[in-house]
Amino acid sequence: MGDAAGLVGDLVGVLWIALTGAIAVFLAAGASVVLGPLGRRVEARLLPWLTRRMRARRGLPADAPPWACGGCESVNVPAADHCYRCGVPRARDAPELREAAANPAIYHPPSHAGAFDASRYRGPGAPPPPPPGAAERGSGDEPVSRLDA
Repeated sequence: MGDAAGLVGDLVGVLWIALTGAIAVFLAAGASVVLGPLGRRVEARLLPWLTRRMRARRGLPADAPPWACGGCESVNVPAADHCYRCGVPRARDAPELREAAANPAIYHPPSHAGAFDASRYRGPGAPPPPPPGAAERGSGDEPVSRLDA
């Protein structure tokens, strides 16, 4: 009988610990639900200000774009002095991404042969096909199909 009472006493202690843990998890989840929208609102207002301040502190314009590392070609935040990936210091001539998007010297993958061509689409919502003989009545300037171009 004494062993059973000791077992029940130990079980009650374990159950109190489990109940305390469950209450803590419940309170943390409730706080997350209540404070989540507040945190997102503060973040939306604070981050742009903090970003502008960091850029001004480093002598960068407020709208400075990210830059590409010359060593590993990873994208870095404008205020970074070193590449986050390989640790190489930012070069003076590191391409900014606005420049890089329009620079033909930087590799841009070509579009593949199966790319979507809106002029050849004949599915739902597509304009009706031209009536038969409309291609012959054209002015002759425009190609009839992509093969004639």
